[in-house]
Parts: sequence; C-alpha cells; structure tokens
Amino acid sequence: MDAPISSPLLLRQVIPPLTARTAEGKIVRAWDYKQKRPLVIAFLHSDCALCAAWLEQFAASAAGLAEREAVALLIYAETPPRKAAELAPPLIAASDATGHSHRAFLGREAFSPAGLGRVGVFVTDRYGELYGQWIGRDAGELPAQNEILDTLNVIQIIC
Repeated sequence: MDAPISSPLLLRQVIPPLTARTAEGKIVRAWDYKQKRPLVIAFLHSDCALCAAWLEQFAASAAGLAEREAVALLIYAETPPRKAAELAPPLIAASDATGHSHRAFLGREAFSPAGLGRVGVFVTDRYGELYGQWIGRDAGELPAQNEILDTLNVIQIIC
C-alpha cells in the first residue's frame, strides 16, 4: 500500500499565493477573493476521466457554493478542458502554466514522475486560512461534494 501524500500546507494557516489564467486570458488570483469569499481550490488534470467525472458532480453542487458565498477555482497544469472552461461562476477554470501554484499546494514533487497524477482540493475561509485539504494520487481520492460543503458550513459558523 502506498504511503499517504503529505501536504506542504498546514491547516489554519494562510495559503500560499495562487495565480492562474482563464481561457479568456483573465488572470485569477486567490488574493482577489481575500476578505470577500471562501474558496474551494481544486487541482485537476485535463485528460483525466476521473477528474472530469468529479468535476461534473462538483458542478452539480454549484448552488450549494453560491449559498455559502464561496467561489471554486479549478486549476489545471494545462489548458482546462472545454467543459470546465464553459462553467459559470461561482466555478472558475484556469491554467497554472508555470506550475508554481501546483508545487506550492501539492508539493515540490507535483511534476516529478512520482507526483504527476497528483490532484487536490483545498478549502479556505474568506481570509485565506486553510480549513480543509485533500491530496490524492488521482481524482478517485478527492472528497465528495458533501464533505466540501460541510467544511464550508464549519467556516460559516466560525466566521
């Protein structure tokens, strides 16, 4: 059995900078939402069937995100798939072509042979403080939508 993937991030600490570009060329930063909205940040792969299935289920919960005033940043190392790029707010798909954000959130090995399949979901409050994180070797290890919404509920209660 594989050892669990450790995160470079600690719960209840402020997340590192995140910058990505949408298909329209708009720059998106986690900082853009600081003191405004909780964030769900998902690192996915364009050519991954499990990622596409997870995203489809996650998109179905977009109303739950909106109720909690949250925004979801769907970050890809490559160009986001068309289906992701066509999603409406509060879901925003973007590309981290430099890989800086991937490494900051998923670890330095995110692009090594051992880390190439790595995906992750991170949930922050409106101040950028990390409240939930899941890192896996593939999208089958990502949290169910109710786990993400439950984490957002905890954030609403605390904040």
